[in-house]
Amino acid sequence: MTKSPRKAAVITMAFLFTVILVISGVIVKGVPNAADSLKYMVGWETHEAEKTADSYYDNNTVSYVLEMSHDLENNMLGKVISFRTNDSYLDAYFVNEEGKNRLYHFGEKTRFTESPGTYTHFIPLPDSGEGQILIRIETAYANKFLKSYDVALGSRNELIYGYLSEELISFIPNVVLIIFGLLLIIIYLFSVIMHSPIPEALSLGSVAVVFTIYTNCPLFTNQYIFQNPVTQYYLNYFALYLLPLLAIIYFEDIVPELNMKWVFYAFAVLDVILSVIHFTGIASYTRTIKIFVVSLGLFALISVFMIARKFRKMTFLNRTAIVVLLLFILINVFFFVFVSTLGQQSYFTKIGLLMYNAIAIVDGMQKLMNGFFRERENELLHEIAYSDNLTKLGNRYALERDAQKMPLNCISIVSLDLNYLKYTNDTFGHAGGDVLLRCASECISSVFDKVYRVGGDEFIALISKANEAELEAKIAALYNKADEYNRKRTYFEEFAENEDFILSIAAGYASYQQDDSSYEQIMVRADEKMYIAKKKMHAKSSIRKLNVRVQNA
Repeated sequence: MTKSPRKAAVITMAFLFTVILVISGVIVKGVPNAADSLKYMVGWETHEAEKTADSYYDNNTVSYVLEMSHDLENNMLGKVISFRTNDSYLDAYFVNEEGKNRLYHFGEKTRFTESPGTYTHFIPLPDSGEGQILIRIETAYANKFLKSYDVALGSRNELIYGYLSEELISFIPNVVLIIFGLLLIIIYLFSVIMHSPIPEALSLGSVAVVFTIYTNCPLFTNQYIFQNPVTQYYLNYFALYLLPLLAIIYFEDIVPELNMKWVFYAFAVLDVILSVIHFTGIASYTRTIKIFVVSLGLFALISVFMIARKFRKMTFLNRTAIVVLLLFILINVFFFVFVSTLGQQSYFTKIGLLMYNAIAIVDGMQKLMNGFFRERENELLHEIAYSDNLTKLGNRYALERDAQKMPLNCISIVSLDLNYLKYTNDTFGHAGGDVLLRCASECISSVFDKVYRVGGDEFIALISKANEAELEAKIAALYNKADEYNRKRTYFEEFAENEDFILSIAAGYASYQQDDSSYEQIMVRADEKMYIAKKKMHAKSSIRKLNVRVQNA
């Protein structure tokens, strides 16, 4: 089975994921914005609290609640506090003698998930007045529940700058990696245009782009771009779910005879099952992520085993790079499962993928150039095989090729013969003969579309669906064109002053008849008519020469 159905499956899944992303960006409104020089507030009082009647979760769902409080100073003009939560709802209140007022709320209750998304919050503080800020954080995920947070204090712009600066070391490799991925995709497109496709450039470029999207999701930069936590939530999981499918296609592109069809479909089915479970409300992506990540680890082990069996057939570059990448995947899986599900675990894989993509780009460019020269060589060989070097018309092989493509019952053939070629060669040399042949080919091509030089002085015109009147009209037009050449004589180059240098073409035609079984039979009848026309021309020429002699006597 070819890989086309699997590529179609990836495209379909990517399309559906994109539709959901767009919908998630449209239906969730009013989400608070974005995070700079980071100064942190100390002295927060924190404690675990009980689930209340106004909880964001129903009675059947266990939730974890953290309450944080801090006394505020008198002057907080233009100040905000900021910190990041994972898959948690948040409410912030200002409490003073006048009562309790809500300053900030985060988390739209969505139908399909218990998570409002991961978000960096910016909570505006009252301009003045003594009081206390109270923050209540609630999540349904034990592994996302934290007992304390580092809360930054400053102006909004200062905090945004600070967050972006802190992430620069992670964001720059992402930018470089996505550029590398796009370059590989461009290399693939050029290779297709040049008829020397490099499929591994497309699959690796797609892996690089999707991997970059996935690794960029935990960054504040992503929030700054999308401004929507639900979109970020789905973008993160969809990118992760597409990665192994694209990786399998890439492995098959670079490893000779590797067939990972069953692994591909296993992951595709797993993606569908986890999505159905999520969108029916049984268990969210957040709860089933470890199932997928463990499957990803198994995929890495299976891939190592399957690729090892074909190891000797791979290039040294691909062997080394594949082993390194798979090892990094295993390290990341180990870290995710046994150390932490928060933050970034893909930094070293990202660096490895960057190096591999850089090498792949150089390799792709080399293949592209080789493909270009190979295509040019093929074009030259094709031109030599199917065209006449002197006139640039198609040759007999081209005639056979094109005639086979046309329905036999639609074919009409005009057989043409250049008169006086031997005389011209004997009188003016082969240079004169070459000029006469080029003039003949140009003259014939000005009347007929498909013209072939099939012998020294023989030409064939191939016509589709022409009646006798049309053929007669074309031959008349040809004779008129030849007369024009002889009158103007500018076409004859250095032989224009020689009156004996003339262009004369004999033509005969034939069309399909019911008992014809090949185009050659039509051509035989056309040749017969052409020879009749040729004899008439020679007879007229002999009478003309005799009259000239009598007049000169």
